[in-house]
Amino acid sequence: MSQITVLVAPRSHPTSQRLTRCQADATAATVGLGLGQPVRLLCAGPMPDSVARDYLALGAPVLEVLASTAEAPLLDTLLPALRDVALVLTGTRSEADQGSGVLPYALAAALGRPVVTDVLRIEADGNGWIVTQALPKGARRRLKVQAPAVLAISAAAPVTLRHSLADALVGKIVRTAAAAVAPASPRGTLVATRKRRKLLEAKTVQSGHARMLGAIESPSTGGVVLQTGSVDAKAQAVLDYLRTHSLVTF
Repeated sequence: MSQITVLVAPRSHPTSQRLTRCQADATAATVGLGLGQPVRLLCAGPMPDSVARDYLALGAPVLEVLASTAEAPLLDTLLPALRDVALVLTGTRSEADQGSGVLPYALAAALGRPVVTDVLRIEADGNGWIVTQALPKGARRRLKVQAPAVLAISAAAPVTLRHSLADALVGKIVRTAAAAVAPASPRGTLVATRKRRKLLEAKTVQSGHARMLGAIESPSTGGVVLQTGSVDAKAQAVLDYLRTHSLVTF
């Protein structure tokens, strides 16, 4: 049984639409490479050589690409290559796709293994592993995990991503055909991962000057402005106002 396999994939840059390496997958690969054991980077589906070299620049000696069609389910392509792997490392979620983050759970369910998410650090401990998991409000938890298992590395893992040109040129890209396997789960319905955002519209159209006045001027609360009349009449009006609002009792 091989020890560690890290799943990686290309992502489309939100601005240039150019394929690059995924930050979450690169973080997972860096955590795996820091364990001092043989690590295999694995990608299911097409990956350009430029993106593969970016992953190899992290220090991995080999990146294996499983050729598959766009219609082939990702889970069915990965399962034959992961059945004999002790630890499977993935990113927590994709950086751009809103419907991502399901792969670690789907893999663990299909392989019959436990899954730990938001992993910050992995330490070898005899025949097992000590995993530090991030919890809400900055809390941390240490777990003893026995292989085989699926670990989803948090994007906040305290690692430094390296980019070695020598490793990028020396590393090997191995492209193999995905093994044929029966569907692991019923076919679902494909939905768009990106939805059109609803634009916010102002309730009223005002000029900049009017909006500024509305922000600095206090709204009128009603009342009467007395500009004429005697002093006694004005004093009586003030007294009546105070009595009306129960501010005085005399």
